[in-house]
Amino acid sequence: MHDRSTPFEATIKWTRKETRDTFTCAIRISNRDIQRGYRFVPGQFNMLYVPGIGEAPISMSSSPLDRDIMHTVRIAGDVTTALSLLGAGEVIGIRGPFGRGWPIEEAEDLDLLIVAGGLGIAPLRSVARHFMKTHSPKKKTAHPRRMLLYGAKTPKDIVFRDEFPRFRDIFDVFLSVDRADPEEYWRGETGLVTQLFDRLSLDPVRTIVFMCGPEIMMQTSVRELILREVPEEKIFVSMERNMNCGMGICGHCFFGPKFVCKDGPVFRFSEISGLMGIKEL
Repeated sequence: MHDRSTPFEATIKWTRKETRDTFTCAIRISNRDIQRGYRFVPGQFNMLYVPGIGEAPISMSSSPLDRDIMHTVRIAGDVTTALSLLGAGEVIGIRGPFGRGWPIEEAEDLDLLIVAGGLGIAPLRSVARHFMKTHSPKKKTAHPRRMLLYGAKTPKDIVFRDEFPRFRDIFDVFLSVDRADPEEYWRGETGLVTQLFDRLSLDPVRTIVFMCGPEIMMQTSVRELILREVPEEKIFVSMERNMNCGMGICGHCFFGPKFVCKDGPVFRFSEISGLMGIKEL
């Protein structure tokens, strides 16, 4: 078992542009002993270090069963900008994995609903790829159902656009955009991702929800789910915000009495319902 707090080297295998400001990079741990001992679960994150620049917390967007570790990154600061300029064969530092991930085992025998907005699809892609690698293509059975709702600003802002057709092997997929681009043909829904709930027939007793995206999207989505009688204990949200050290030392990610990096980033909604303000919506 490697020491998560000590940086280790990884080599960039490839990078791919996803949208105008988002890219995915695949890395492979250089040291074989560390490689053998490294394990993560979907929903956790690594601290990625660019020499001479700094480090940033980035969730894994790959399945634990993928050969390479993938991170999908939005260019938003010095570290992510520097990372976007690196190419195959270059070396970065990693610490991790950190945090609490999605309760995959709890979702195995329940109807799974994934709700994502914008870059929030990245840590949930890890879940989707896990199910694709561990389950046969869906059959015409009543349960368990697997559903994926995803919303983006415009069609050009859809992350992993080419992968959604493959996700349909396992999931019922519904896409929406806030506004359609007049220069691009769009066959999906137009409007907020919460509108997609009307396309579903949920069995609230059998449903478990994994959700990540802008906080206002999660607030409105959770409210819609509670109105549909999905129990708070079965709704899980990822609160990826203001993380810095990854170990609950620096205090940057205080979320009420909790640390997002250590107690999350995935939380059972019943743990944080008051902190998210859903009761007042």
